[in-house]
Amino acid sequence: MSTRLNVDYWSSLYPVYTNYGEKYRDAMECTQLLDRAESLWNWKGLNRSIPFDDIAPIIEQVDFEEYVRCPQQNAVESLSSRLCDHEILNSGSLVTPAFLLHLAASEPDQYSVKFPIYDRRVWNAYVYLWGHRGKGDHLYTAASHSPSKYEDFCQKFSQACPDGKGREYERALFMFGGFIMDIPPKDETTRIEKVDEILEKQEQALSKTQQRADCVAVDIDGVYDAR
Repeated sequence: MSTRLNVDYWSSLYPVYTNYGEKYRDAMECTQLLDRAESLWNWKGLNRSIPFDDIAPIIEQVDFEEYVRCPQQNAVESLSSRLCDHEILNSGSLVTPAFLLHLAASEPDQYSVKFPIYDRRVWNAYVYLWGHRGKGDHLYTAASHSPSKYEDFCQKFSQACPDGKGREYERALFMFGGFIMDIPPKDETTRIEKVDEILEKQEQALSKTQQRADCVAVDIDGVYDAR
């Protein structure tokens, strides 16, 4: 299945935007899920403002190995319900349980494509790239609260992700999602027609440049020669 995205290009923007990658790498070196979660609890806002001390006892009690063997919908729905039962979650957001599933299913050198990181940026990238929003629609203000739609996202991620590049693919979706969400006007969610318009102009400009020049975005060899 096509990635529908230039993964190398969009993921290359990630370290320019943020040092999230370094923090993630360091935290994933921890062998215990509790330590990983604590190290990344304020990372990218995936904690949904839940104090770590409130959720730490639940993380220690839960058998995450059992959860990650389940289909994505069952896993995130069950974990979310458990967190709600303990009054850790008070909304339908799946971002935090999905994040814990990702940390449990991943290894330092193996990003889990079954349970990828899930937030509004990657969600909006997904719904745009897979055509779930059309003309007359807008992007979303938040990631879906539907466990079945979360599973659809996870399955498409797994199918489209280039082999061995789960981390890069998620970062590409993150950067692309942020890009299309930032398209003006700033006082409303982005219209799909506006995203189409901007991306078509970009593709045309890059295609024309590639045909008549030695570079696509920046003539870096020319820069070196000029020094």
